Amino acid sequence: MRDEFANLSDLQLLSLIHRAEQEVARRKEATKERLRAKIEEELKNAGLDLSDIFPEFEADGQAAGAPVAAPKSRAKFRNHASGDAWSGRGPHPPQWVKSIMAERGWTLEEFKASEEFLAQN
Repeated sequence: MRDEFANLSDLQLLSLIHRAEQEVARRKEATKERLRAKIEEELKNAGLDLSDIFPEFEADGQAAGAPVAAPKSRAKFRNHASGDAWSGRGPHPPQWVKSIMAERGWTLEEFKASEEFLAQN
């Protein structure tokens, strides 16, 4: 297996990994959507809703009495080698971003403008 990657540069390998991760995520989302539609159809045909099957969930899908959490920021930037991610928000970038900026002599604006570290292309 090692030979099939021998002629690829590190950047090409990272790009391949990134594309594969995106495909796995796409397939997972597609499977979730298919399952959700199938379950919703079955519930509708039976005249039920999710809380009839899982009483611990209210009609809005939240666990009864569960605190409402603030939505998490979606990762906008990703270190494809380590998997570390950053939303691009906050007063200070994470260490992996600082390391890349120092290594390449980039400003934060230059890092954000680079498409190389976008979480989703």
